[in-house]
Amino acid sequence: MAGKDNLITLAERTKEEQREIQSAGGKASAESRRRRKALKESMEMLLELPISNSNDYNELAQYGFEMDKADNSVLVVLGLFKAAKGGDVAAQKELRSLIGEGGNETTGVNQVIILGGDKVAE
Repeated sequence: MAGKDNLITLAERTKEEQREIQSAGGKASAESRRRRKALKESMEMLLELPISNSNDYNELAQYGFEMDKADNSVLVVLGLFKAAKGGDVAAQKELRSLIGEGGNETTGVNQVIILGGDKVAE
């Protein structure tokens, strides 16, 4: 592999170089965590905002939602439901995971193993 011969492992470096590299990695990791936390807080804030579009409000009313509890998170769930209902397999899997019916995470199918007539695992 090109360039692999030029790499120096951490064990081959001096203790000072190791500390510098590890410190840089720790700082980058902390910055990444801060960005993820800020993004999560921003998304939670947006989802908690009340519905401002009358079309969205009317659509939720047609589905029978209590409008005093309706916010953008309800709109997202409704959109996910409509996509799943329309045949979007990824949306169906996401809905199943939201309601706790994950099944086999890779295929969405529970697998049963039968050996000699006895059910071994599900």
